[in-house]
Amino acid sequence: MAASVTPTFNGSNWQDLTRLVIATKLKFIADAAVDEVDRKFTTDEAKCAALAASFTGPALDWVGQRYETTGGSLFNDYNQFVLDVRNAFGISDEGLSAQRRMELEALTWGTDLPVFFAEFDRLTVALNLTSHSTRIALVTNKLPQKVRALLAEQALNFENYETMRERLLVMWNLDPSRYHSITTPASTSRKRSKCGRCGKRGHQAADCRSKN
Repeated sequence: MAASVTPTFNGSNWQDLTRLVIATKLKFIADAAVDEVDRKFTTDEAKCAALAASFTGPALDWVGQRYETTGGSLFNDYNQFVLDVRNAFGISDEGLSAQRRMELEALTWGTDLPVFFAEFDRLTVALNLTSHSTRIALVTNKLPQKVRALLAEQALNFENYETMRERLLVMWNLDPSRYHSITTPASTSRKRSKCGRCGKRGHQAADCRSKN
């Protein structure tokens, strides 16, 4: 999720001044009702304000207008507030599920394994894909070939998703570079390429010096 940008005012952008006033009010409400020990919001109003403080643009405008017209009662019930926001911007359960499925499908194994698993867990829980077999199959499909080979060498066959995740994280912590996605450097690809003019390897037809 992209981080929200707090509006600023330079004297001419009046719309952002309005949004800045709203964002500041929301921050005051949220900060005034935080348990200093557990750092948790203690009221529904504070929870609503904390969520709304991350809104920008039209969403922030909507909150400001609704908050003023309802005399603040918009924030009386956190669950209802979330429902009101979803209804106001046409966010259906089906739409959210479709978006999450697209995000899960697009999620790739990268250079930071903890981040990969954090996002994988968030999406699978949201989609209710929580069975061990399903999660293991989804992760396995995203593993780079060299990681699959390493697991095969160690004869690792998982039945528990948490065990698989922890094992992969331990392996990654020991040597992160071994568990990155495989990429073929341009130089390697070039050395393996075959010239379409002379048939020799190591160069392409555009670079061929053969007179034939």
